[in-house]
Amino acid sequence: MVNPVFCMYEYTEGYYIISVLPTSEAFSSRNIAIVTTVSMEIVVFACEFLLICFLMWHLVVKNIYKINSSLSEITDGNLDVTVNVCTNQEFTSLSHDINATVDTLKRYIAETAARIDQELAYAKEIQHSSLPGIFPPYSDCIQFDLFASMHTAKEVGGDFYDFYFAGEDRLAFLVADVSGKGIPAAMFMMRAKTLIKGLAESGMEVNDVFTEANTRLCENNEANMFVTAWLGVLDLKTGLVEYVNAGHNPPLVKLVSKGDTFTYLKSRPGFVLAGMEGIHYRKNKLQLSPGDVIFLYTDGVTEATDAQMQLYGENRLLDILNKTDRTPEEMCAAVKADVDLFVGDAPQFDDITMLALKYKGDGTE
Repeated sequence: MVNPVFCMYEYTEGYYIISVLPTSEAFSSRNIAIVTTVSMEIVVFACEFLLICFLMWHLVVKNIYKINSSLSEITDGNLDVTVNVCTNQEFTSLSHDINATVDTLKRYIAETAARIDQELAYAKEIQHSSLPGIFPPYSDCIQFDLFASMHTAKEVGGDFYDFYFAGEDRLAFLVADVSGKGIPAAMFMMRAKTLIKGLAESGMEVNDVFTEANTRLCENNEANMFVTAWLGVLDLKTGLVEYVNAGHNPPLVKLVSKGDTFTYLKSRPGFVLAGMEGIHYRKNKLQLSPGDVIFLYTDGVTEATDAQMQLYGENRLLDILNKTDRTPEEMCAAVKADVDLFVGDAPQFDDITMLALKYKGDGTE
């Protein structure tokens, strides 16, 4: 088989010079040249691509990641983060714009927080002004001594105390605790307080007061809030206390006729107010003699917790009240001081409300 070739000749000086090159060798050289050129171009393009990627990563993408990381912290609530990407004019401008926006947001938040704090301070003043705050009350009435206090866990709370005359020589007094804390509890507290007082001053029996109050509080109670309450009405002439309990903590009583020490007044409590329609409450009676004391409180006292989440408890409350003979004001102050001592640096989680009533009879005690 004859292989094809390329042939060239030239006549010079009486001779023919002939050049023969097989086609396979010619094409091989061409192919090598093409492969070499293409390979070099690929290498050059690859180097350019890698260089561009390197520059894009360090000059653009990496800085975008830094900015996104800072923005992620900002959106999570850390407004103290500062964006500082200044590799070029564009990123410098973007960093400054983000920092300026965050500073503006922080200023708006501070202004809003200050306004809310001011409004809550006003709400606290309004709430406390709605409670009796002059002690001793009814300076011309010598048949009893009474003191009450409320310490809210937040600016406003759901606890309340109250006392007023519900007829001639009939002193109504109560302590109540609304579920929850803050503004919703405070609003429901005002509604419950006003309603109970109006019903009690109308002359209704204590059990009927709670029965009617429960019916009205259940109306339009979409928030499903409820109230625990203890209401008593003291006959100043006889010392008889008629009382009703709507799921509240049992009060402590000190009866001179039974050892002159505090004990818990055990009685079957009724259901909480606003918890269920159609509840009827039962009236109980307690006979007081001159020198006897009733101490009412909310669960913010007995359920106060220290840093180890231990409860203050009913036994400690009983012990502090039995330590010395005190006036109603001194009793409330001693209990609050002992609760603060027990809790230490732990935050106050619930409102603390107390009311102490000492019956004096004809005023000789």
